[in-house]
Amino acid sequence: MTLWCHSASPGLLASRLHLHTRGNNMMPWLRGRVLKVLRSARGFCGPHGQPPPLLDPQDIVATWEAISLGRQPVPEYFNFAHDVLDMWSQLEKAGHRPPIPAFWWVSGAGAEVKWNFEQLGQQSRRAANVLRDTCSLQPGDRMMLVLPRLPEWWLVSVACIRTGAVMIPGVSQLTEKDLKYRLQASRAKSIITSDSLAPRVDAISADCPSLQTKLLVSDSSRPGWMNFRELLREASTEHNCVRTKSQDPLAIYFTSGTTGAPKMVEHSQASYGLGFVASGRRWVDLTKSDIFWNTSDTGWVKAAWTLFSAWPNGSCIFVHELPRVDAKVILNTLSSFPITTLCCVPTIFRLLVQEDLTRYQFQSLRHCLTGGEALNPDVREKWKSQVGLELHEGYGQSETVVICANSKGMKIKSGSMGKASPPYDVQIVDDEGNILSPGEEGNVAVRVRPVQPFCFFSCYLDNPEKTEASERGDFYITGDRAHKDKDGYFWFMGRNDDVINSSSYRIGPVEVESALAEHPAVLEAAVVSSPDPIRGERQTV
Repeated sequence: MTLWCHSASPGLLASRLHLHTRGNNMMPWLRGRVLKVLRSARGFCGPHGQPPPLLDPQDIVATWEAISLGRQPVPEYFNFAHDVLDMWSQLEKAGHRPPIPAFWWVSGAGAEVKWNFEQLGQQSRRAANVLRDTCSLQPGDRMMLVLPRLPEWWLVSVACIRTGAVMIPGVSQLTEKDLKYRLQASRAKSIITSDSLAPRVDAISADCPSLQTKLLVSDSSRPGWMNFRELLREASTEHNCVRTKSQDPLAIYFTSGTTGAPKMVEHSQASYGLGFVASGRRWVDLTKSDIFWNTSDTGWVKAAWTLFSAWPNGSCIFVHELPRVDAKVILNTLSSFPITTLCCVPTIFRLLVQEDLTRYQFQSLRHCLTGGEALNPDVREKWKSQVGLELHEGYGQSETVVICANSKGMKIKSGSMGKASPPYDVQIVDDEGNILSPGEEGNVAVRVRPVQPFCFFSCYLDNPEKTEASERGDFYITGDRAHKDKDGYFWFMGRNDDVINSSSYRIGPVEVESALAEHPAVLEAAVVSSPDPIRGERQTV
């Protein structure tokens, strides 16, 4: 990887020209504009770079969407911070976006943070300088992000992209054992976390030789840690983005399985950076005027799904700190802020419909989504009858982007996950990878041969056996079972392994059994799932 030079043309636009000259397949309406931009472009990643002449935002997003749908080739070089966020910053300055924030955070106790795209760019460049200069992170180095819903999570995520560092999000419930395994397996060089998790990191850091720097998001100090907020205030806003190739790594997620330790799922700059543009428009129905609230924990892939679907479409990401799930807090927030789009896991919607929803007025809310676990048809009907809005269910995994969805404007069949989401070819197959007929139950599978979709995980890192075992014939096997009806709708039946899905947390039985077995009073332990009216499933020992 190399740095963007001020004399270089913007990465994605340059790739568009490259595609034109090689295959002459650029859309005519865009060709002239791109050439005009490239002839005069001087780059805009650094604060003093001269912005190029701007394309119409609808044209830009349409091009990203075409790539996301597999209708145009993926560019050789792509960096989400440079090619998307900095582009929107320039569009915003030129008046091509409504005067709403790009990021809006509230604490629930009166504190509030609002950044437009320009301010987001300035703050994330400061954060990038902290990662590069203070933490000495180089492109390809790995950094764990274990933070609650604080603005710093979004800043550091973007800073990782700017520096080429690979982010490894984790949930705040990680134990000392969990942290130790993840730090050792990933060989992460840095970690950023909050006061509550710092003692757990200190307890195991001596066993993690790759860990070199520890950043603390706090208003106080702690021995052995660097205070990120203090460093951020002192950092420069000038930073040159690393020039990343589309296939360079962007993120690693740990995902649980039936046997063994959690696997490391790697995604590339393009698989996440461009892979959610189409679903952001078609399933989430986002525009540059929308304010999108996803209540997901920052350690879940859905937090990244929101980041990479909202910002390409110029939308605002709304975040409530939400230290604990509280139905009344969520409903009051929807009533008090101009949130247009809401996404919650079915567990939260099950809690919301138990409240008297007629007491609340959601004047701005126009679109609702859910995913992460199966949606009970009864919950959907209650929400629709009391709020007047559909719940559009979607389905995907850590290894993928959106696999199936009930897109905006599509007929919804209650209980269905919806239809296949482009560019995926989704089928129901048997254990040998043979496609089954409509109505037959089998494995939910995504075609990966002869061509693997670009918006797909790179591999299970350091685990080629698991990567190979995830495929049957021409298909990647999700591990979920379903059937497809004659109209192309998919109906979830359950897992074909023992993974427990509780409030959208994937829990490997072996992990729980191993933790129990460490207690001297436990001779043997077996963990299975039991139905739970709120969480969907719970562990039973």
